[in-house]
Amino acid sequence: MKKIIFLLLVSFTVNFAQFNDYNPDYNWLTIKGKHVRVHYHEEAERTARTVAKIADEVWDPITSLYQYDPGIIDFIIKDIDDYSNGATYFFDNKIEIWASSLDFDLRGTHNWLRNVISHEFTHMVQIQSALKVSRTIPIFYLQFMNYEDKRRPDILYGFPNFIASYPVPGINVPSWFAEGTAQYMRKEFGYDDWDTHRDMILRSYALENKMLTWNQMGVFEKTSLGNESVYNSGFALTRYISQKYGEDKLRLITHKLGKLFNFTIDAAFQEVLGKNGNEIYNEWSSFLKEDYKKRIADVVSNKVAGDIICSEGFGNFLPEFSADGKKILYISNKTADYMSLSSLYLYDLETKKDKLIQNGVRSTSSFIKGSNKVVYAKLSDDNPKWTNIHDLYVYDLESEKETRLTFGLRANNPSVSNDGKKITFIYQNDGTVNLGIVDIDGKNFKRLTFFEKG
Repeated sequence: MKKIIFLLLVSFTVNFAQFNDYNPDYNWLTIKGKHVRVHYHEEAERTARTVAKIADEVWDPITSLYQYDPGIIDFIIKDIDDYSNGATYFFDNKIEIWASSLDFDLRGTHNWLRNVISHEFTHMVQIQSALKVSRTIPIFYLQFMNYEDKRRPDILYGFPNFIASYPVPGINVPSWFAEGTAQYMRKEFGYDDWDTHRDMILRSYALENKMLTWNQMGVFEKTSLGNESVYNSGFALTRYISQKYGEDKLRLITHKLGKLFNFTIDAAFQEVLGKNGNEIYNEWSSFLKEDYKKRIADVVSNKVAGDIICSEGFGNFLPEFSADGKKILYISNKTADYMSLSSLYLYDLETKKDKLIQNGVRSTSSFIKGSNKVVYAKLSDDNPKWTNIHDLYVYDLESEKETRLTFGLRANNPSVSNDGKKITFIYQNDGTVNLGIVDIDGKNFKRLTFFEKG
């Protein structure tokens, strides 16, 4: 007689309320808001207090949309590196925020802290409300085992001849929907607008029939442009659903994804909107293409195009002409998949050739008047605390040698004065962006603006 044994294997997570210091070189403190605890090191106090204020203000609008309260949230604020991001650990009720404001070429300008706090908190609420079981059970497995029908006094069961495991994830929110709702937040917020940068990218895809497919929108693992397009497509489709079918549908779809035996957003769409995923996608993409075609008609009929001098790479930015107008400095990712791997190049308008100046540069660059040198900024961890921050560098185009000008100033995006004697730049401090100035040799640093404690 064959025996079939069914096993239920459950993966548990254990959540602790305590906060562990991330870097022992800094003194960590905590402040409390109405709904949140904010943990920060002393150098980020202004940011921490601002975060506590914003988090309490956006709490009710977001929790009321999804009709879900996540409980006390721990925010961890870091202003150690020149790095901008936010990360939501929805199984731990923890959100990490890097204080430096985001400067991303594929998006417009927004209020960084209001944007990132609302974005990450929406992640926390929306994803937790879509969990199938609870935060402590992120996944469980159904396992089937069958044994040989072997009977002997010294054998309890025969050898196994069949085993099958079926994982049942506790969450199945596709990337586009998670990021789309996090960028949408609430319609009245406006902290992450559908800006002209986003519209340009999606419009180009739509008019050239190169939009991400329904399946491609569900995952990342693309280039910088491809990953950003997941955000853009998700934001646009979320706005479309909200405007056409009602904002409450975002909550209803989310809750349907939380049903134990609902494993696709197609099924959630079918239950809530009466159409499956492909039908909604086709409806939305057709609307976009027709709408963009009408809006661009006058531009197409009066088209004016320049000559492309650099077609390699999808991130060619920040051009700077030399005084004689014969050369252009610019940054480009060239053949790299990610814009974070951009470098500084010099293009010769006469020979129509470009030359690599320095790797790892993503800042503005500037010629120094009366010399054959250029100034730029790049990241370095060569400082007492080994933090990854920006400093200024000068490159001699004749000797092809680089010289570091500043040390530990967090100096970025430089511009050389017309007389070639001064360099202005921006620098980060506790979540604020300030202006600084140094002599052309990097000495005599002076703060032009400095926001301290608000």
